[in-house]
Amino acid sequence: MKNFLNHAQIEYVLHHLGNHICLTDEIREFFIFAKNEKEITTCKNKIIFLLSDKELILPDVVWVNDIPVLFPLSQEKKIHSCANDNIIFNHDLLKSSFYLLSGYQEKDHEQSDSLGRYPFENSVQARLNFIRKPVVNCYFEEIINGLEDFCNNKNIKITRKKIFNGFAFFLTHDVDRISYYNLNSLLNTLKQFAGFSKSAKTKFWLFKEVLNIGSRLINVFDRSDPYWNFSMLSCLEKKLGIHSAWFFLPEDQKYVDSYYKLSDKKISDLISFLMNEGHEIGLHGTVRSHYSVDALIKIKNELNAVTGLNRTGIRQHRLMWKHPDTALIHEEAGIVYDTTLGFAGYEGFRNSYCHPFRLYDFEKDRMLSYREIPLIVMESTLFSYRNLDFADAIKTIDQLLGEIAAFNGVFTLLWHNNYFDEVERPGITTFYTGLLEKIMSQKPEVLTGMDIIKKLT
Repeated sequence: MKNFLNHAQIEYVLHHLGNHICLTDEIREFFIFAKNEKEITTCKNKIIFLLSDKELILPDVVWVNDIPVLFPLSQEKKIHSCANDNIIFNHDLLKSSFYLLSGYQEKDHEQSDSLGRYPFENSVQARLNFIRKPVVNCYFEEIINGLEDFCNNKNIKITRKKIFNGFAFFLTHDVDRISYYNLNSLLNTLKQFAGFSKSAKTKFWLFKEVLNIGSRLINVFDRSDPYWNFSMLSCLEKKLGIHSAWFFLPEDQKYVDSYYKLSDKKISDLISFLMNEGHEIGLHGTVRSHYSVDALIKIKNELNAVTGLNRTGIRQHRLMWKHPDTALIHEEAGIVYDTTLGFAGYEGFRNSYCHPFRLYDFEKDRMLSYREIPLIVMESTLFSYRNLDFADAIKTIDQLLGEIAAFNGVFTLLWHNNYFDEVERPGITTFYTGLLEKIMSQKPEVLTGMDIIKKLT
């Protein structure tokens, strides 16, 4: 990322800084954005942000208070200093914030994972090992500390802001599969048994499962299914005082998207049940919808016809995302918020920020209108991608919750309705119940996606 930040990019960062402190016109009148130190030799009583035109070079990153400054201007270990009654930010925290928050590193990337997604391993968070720290929040805290020092010395009123009380808990479910005992499951298990598809299961286990699924398909007296657990999950959440968001995936491409239609009576009845229980219904975008605005508008209209609601939040299926194209498609389709942006391969902060934020249109140099609610933890990240045991999963969640609570941010948890397989992961239901109880014991502000958006408007 060469060159200095331009005016629109600086304002984008300051907009988000304004979530945490009141940047009044009186305070902003003291701001100076300097491209070199010569510009500030005669400055007095100013708040000076020194800017960098250098590109990101990982070996040059400077660590200050355990925070990586991506665009340093020296080896100085102090974020800000005082001179001539000025407060001077010694490194370009604005550019460092923009780079992470806007997702600039994902723009025009050349390497992808097996699903075409930007891989966690390529990210600066992975290479510098700060995925579990909301570094943009840390930058903002350092800037606010400098502003407070300046304003307190000048007897200027400066006020901090909080979006949430304590921290917010946003529980979400992606409804990819609604039945385990179906013909597709039988055929898929048969393919694995025959060696046509890869599987970590033994041949004996696969053979038994073929018999199990087959027998259940022909048993007209037992129609129970482990994936149809919506009443149980809703009952648990009601007991704990939680309202969650359920993202429904329409039928589209075979073997990729769901095997149900939103207009199916069984699904429309389920949606009505969840809405009556006080839950939010959102859209789980088909794979095609992450790169086609027409595909997204089509399924958005299908969902709106079932729910009767025009305002919709979304999470893309498989966390599919092309940056910034998917974001621009979301805006064009009238999406209110998205909550896709977390790495599938690792839990933590993909954009290094634990609050809702807006993405950026790099071509038109503007901030987008809809908001991103960052995804922090997906259950399959913990147990499928990372193969953690329950103890390590709790340990990493505790660390993330600590970071989020420190900044009064939002903890977004994704748990699929079909991720309660007690055969594959004995104790997973007990773990999930205990996790929710643990989170709720910290007395978060429990919010749905639309609740969060209301607090921001």
